Amino acid sequence: MKLLELPLLDDLLSDKPTEPFPYTKTFEEAKDEPFCYLHTSGTTGVPKPIPWSHGLIGTMDAVRLLPPVEGDHGLLPWTSDWKAGDKIYSSFPMSHGAGIIMDILMPALFDLQCVLGPVGVLPNINLVESLAENMDIDIWSMVPSLVDELGETPEVLAKLQKSKFICASGGPVSPTSAGKVNDVLRVLNLTGTTEGLFIGNLVVPREDWYWFCFHPYSGFEFKQVEEGTYEHWVHRNKHWPLFQGIFQTFPEKDSINFKDLYRRHPSKPHLWAFKGRSDDLVTEASITTHPAIMGCLIFGTGKPQAGLLIELKDGYEKTDELLDSIWDAVKQANSQSRHKDQLLRDFVTFSEPDKPFVRTDKGTIKRPATLALYEGYIDRFYGSRSDETTSSISIDTTSADAIQNGLKTILSSVLPEIDQAAQIANFFDLGLDSLGVFSVVKSIRAATGLDEHLAPRHIYANPSLASLSIAIKRLAATVKAEMTKEATTEEDEVVVRIAQEAAQHKARLSFPLNALDYVNPNHGMGLMFYFSLQDGVAFQDVFDNLQQGLNRTFDMIPALGGKMMKRSEQEIGYIKNDLCVTIPPISMAATAHNRLIYKDLSDILPAFDDLRDAAFATSLFSDSLVLRDDPFPVFPADIFVGQVNFVKGGCIIAADLNHCCLDGVGAVIAIKAWAENCRYLQGDASATCQWYDPESFNHSLPEIIHKQEGWPSSMDEVDPAAWDVLPFFPPSQQVKATTQPEIHPRYGFPLHNVWPLPRAERCMTTTMFLITPERLAKMKESVASDKSVPGVYLSMSDIIQAFFWRAATRARYRVAKEIRKQTFNSEAKSILELPTDGRPYFSSLLPSTYMGSVLVMNRFSMDLEAMCSPDTSIGRIAWLLRQSNARITPPLIHDAFTILQNLPDHGRFSTANMGLEHMNSMISNMLLFQTSEICFGDKFFANSGSPESMRPQVERGNGRFRFLIILPMRKDGGVELMLGTHPEELAMLARDEEFIKYAELMGTEA
Repeated sequence: MKLLELPLLDDLLSDKPTEPFPYTKTFEEAKDEPFCYLHTSGTTGVPKPIPWSHGLIGTMDAVRLLPPVEGDHGLLPWTSDWKAGDKIYSSFPMSHGAGIIMDILMPALFDLQCVLGPVGVLPNINLVESLAENMDIDIWSMVPSLVDELGETPEVLAKLQKSKFICASGGPVSPTSAGKVNDVLRVLNLTGTTEGLFIGNLVVPREDWYWFCFHPYSGFEFKQVEEGTYEHWVHRNKHWPLFQGIFQTFPEKDSINFKDLYRRHPSKPHLWAFKGRSDDLVTEASITTHPAIMGCLIFGTGKPQAGLLIELKDGYEKTDELLDSIWDAVKQANSQSRHKDQLLRDFVTFSEPDKPFVRTDKGTIKRPATLALYEGYIDRFYGSRSDETTSSISIDTTSADAIQNGLKTILSSVLPEIDQAAQIANFFDLGLDSLGVFSVVKSIRAATGLDEHLAPRHIYANPSLASLSIAIKRLAATVKAEMTKEATTEEDEVVVRIAQEAAQHKARLSFPLNALDYVNPNHGMGLMFYFSLQDGVAFQDVFDNLQQGLNRTFDMIPALGGKMMKRSEQEIGYIKNDLCVTIPPISMAATAHNRLIYKDLSDILPAFDDLRDAAFATSLFSDSLVLRDDPFPVFPADIFVGQVNFVKGGCIIAADLNHCCLDGVGAVIAIKAWAENCRYLQGDASATCQWYDPESFNHSLPEIIHKQEGWPSSMDEVDPAAWDVLPFFPPSQQVKATTQPEIHPRYGFPLHNVWPLPRAERCMTTTMFLITPERLAKMKESVASDKSVPGVYLSMSDIIQAFFWRAATRARYRVAKEIRKQTFNSEAKSILELPTDGRPYFSSLLPSTYMGSVLVMNRFSMDLEAMCSPDTSIGRIAWLLRQSNARITPPLIHDAFTILQNLPDHGRFSTANMGLEHMNSMISNMLLFQTSEICFGDKFFANSGSPESMRPQVERGNGRFRFLIILPMRKDGGVELMLGTHPEELAMLARDEEFIKYAELMGTEA
């Protein structure tokens, strides 16, 4: 086979003219020639090459020609709502048939805009969220697992509701999880094959989304193989050239058995639902619809009893309720299969978390490969079921010591590591697997007499010697009470309370920051939220609700009530300038309460209506009036500081969060949790913060995930470009005696010796500008018609960042040249730093509510003279910024993490925007943040409990940084810009024709 290497993306997108290469063959001439080659999925065996002819792919174009006929039940073809200009994103790889269809064929045939990438990032829920926020996707095409995950992530799903629909294909989706998606956004459930593509799919009513209906021209037949089970066949008919693509692939056949099993709708006989593969046991398909199950396989050929291997979506989450619900699903599947009761509860086991099922690129299980992977496991599984496994010891369940000693003896037979482990050590961290669990349960049952009262779920829920001993003692007491009709003793209740308090103590253990946290040095992130109040509410009642809600939040996330401290040099693993978080122990938990500050400014500041009329301009008051002016606190430093400032008709909630401990996402999560706890106290029983992952403040997670996913490497192996996204310098090659400052090897800004820099004697003034919706539309039109920009999509965010950076830099550049008479050489550059959330690139295993820092500094530089020149368009700068963003990939992020782990000093922090006398900037882009995401409840607050505006506190940095902020988009579609300026720079902005064409001055600080 001849192999051709694709050109680089820059070459493909180049605006340089190329020699025309016309395709002149007619459809008749080309229909039997291959368009491309794919291969079957390998679900049931060795993958087979499948040629896609032009005739086959032509059937995708012909879908729109399917006529209304008797038997279509008035339903339209699946492409009926695909309109020219629609924007589509597909999570399928290009190596998969659905990827070719959705990324190449459908955009070409239906004139769609296709969104690809980013490069090197596997599709995940965080990426979907980012695309929903930034790309205005109309049509989504997703693998089943991602559809299911979306259904269980309501905060992300809500951001997709403006889209038209989601195409789900490539395998069965969970009716429960995907049903939640369909409640918000139409799910278009499609089925097809690599050999025939999508044949005859029709759009069913939304309430029947899970079922399929096929046009009569498809030639499908469903043959009953048993009661309630039908096998899917296709028969050639006269319409085959246009609508039966599978006979383009197999021209020698007239009938084909797809070997798929379906069931018929109980009241709508024209609707069908996928049930499984006819060469698999039907049971698997039924069990896999359980929302917690990723997949399952029945094994045991030649054995007297079949076994079931289940792969959970979360391999470590095996709660009592979950295991019971899974067994209910297995029983239901048993009742529907041809052989009743072929699965027994004791023959159900779980896959190992570090050995996921082998899958095809569309996510379906490769049966032979997975069974081969688990061959040894399955042998041990049957061995552990031998009746020879018994326990020769007896445990006195009234004695805590006897229980613990007996459990240790039993566990040591399958887990020798338990002998040297601490009582709180996790069994599964020590190496226990589900086979060992079964063996241990059998032995404990025999030793304690608990029999069927003890189940594997008790081990999963109590995976340490200490917690399992407590659970066994309580279980034994409960069983005894049931048998003797006696109530459990006070001692047993004490056991439960001890376990609960132990968990609380664990949540309050101090911990060091992880390497990623040091991308932000010690400083406060000041935020102000403007709330209107309900008529007639008392300030004190509002404050009491906020205070109690914050107390509840500190109890839920104890570290928020903690302090940042310097880490002891005597600690193992200490690195210079390391920091840690210290949290009040349970005995002192109340000391973190009631720290919110009350301030009545109703006689000092204008009424809330007047603040709103003035667009909440920064000129109305100084930041320090509503929050302490302590942006760089000395240690120990509070992680959270808050103040509620009341004015007539409203209040300003100001919060300062330590930016070294939390990034912007983490800060918003903290505020959202506070808001929800306030709603709970107002009587909203649904405000339970169920969306919050308990591991969200576990700063060890990045290191654990980095290691478990196989990213660790030596410093010699990391990409040198990873240094460019960090606020640290590579090891210096300079002679130590030099008095010259160390210079960044690529970007040329100095390494500063202190943090923060001293405040400048001449500070800037906070200035705000507004781009109205009308002017924003004109800016977009101008960029869209810019011929210097290659034909790529530029987001509104790209355009505004380019406009703002260039305007702010050009004002300083003109002041320097025209007033100060400075000169610049041809190599002078302007550096832009864009703090970028690394969550979508780090790992999908990181909880979406993780609060620690995952920021990197995406740096970009441009020739100063060229950037300030009127000959360089906004569109051109935006395009260059877009190109720079593409370099942020998972390997780069993890290389940056490796660098941070190996730094000898976490205190030598420098960014290009530090200081005022330079041409560099940092932009904090909040454009897509929606204040409606925060809701404090409507008992006291108007505007449905959400802030009417949000402002960061930038006055504190006006003497130290060149910091630009793009504020959240206003309700009217306008965009506000905030920056610090000197008077002469503001004057230059007022004379900048391009700038005043789009932006207007809003106000300056007090």
